[in-house]
Amino acid sequence: MATPFQLSILTPERTVFEGDVEYLEVPGSQGYLGVLAHHAALVTTLADGVLTVRYADGREERMSVSGGFFEVGGNKATVLADSVATGG
Repeated sequence: MATPFQLSILTPERTVFEGDVEYLEVPGSQGYLGVLAHHAALVTTLADGVLTVRYADGREERMSVSGGFFEVGGNKATVLADSVATGG
């Protein structure tokens, strides 16, 4: 079992998700980034693509994201996306 970290997925209109996860994969501007707990600090722009979240119970969820920013540091990750649609 991986160590959890805090994730927030936000759009200008709403909070899509806030809680603990074990793994996150985001479409960064230079390619996909995989994130686990205690990842090095990073800020990057997001490309259009699929964001993958793995929860503590092993379940995975995929969401389509378009544009925005991604930040990770201090065992917290924040996705600030222009738009997010579940089922990506």
